[in-house]
Amino acid sequence: MATPKTTPKFEMPKFEAPKFNFDAFVAMHKANVDTMVEAQGIYLRTVEAMAKLQYGWVEETFKNGETLLKGDVTKRKPEDFLADAKSAAEKVMAVAKEQADLGMKAQQEVADLVTKRVTANIEDAKSLAA
Repeated sequence: MATPKTTPKFEMPKFEAPKFNFDAFVAMHKANVDTMVEAQGIYLRTVEAMAKLQYGWVEETFKNGETLLKGDVTKRKPEDFLADAKSAAEKVMAVAKEQADLGMKAQQEVADLVTKRVTANIEDAKSLAA
């Protein structure tokens, strides 16, 4: 009697894929988008404030120009023109300084916001493959 032929059994090694927390992944990216929207809002508010400053300065400059041109300009002394020019230059510098301060403040706020988000992302990344 012939013995039946048997094929050796080969068992595949068991492979466990790492677990991935998809909900944490989505939550992390939602928080990233929320942070970027907030940062954009900070920048837009800053740009609006700067535009208002510039508009106010231009409006004031035109009013001053109209006032200067009313009446007889030839009766004014050169010192008066020099004082007006000095005043205008000081106003330009004040507006420029205020705009620079607004810009620096906005950059600092956004930098703080992004730093907090990056720190939170590092912590959240640890829980993704838990």
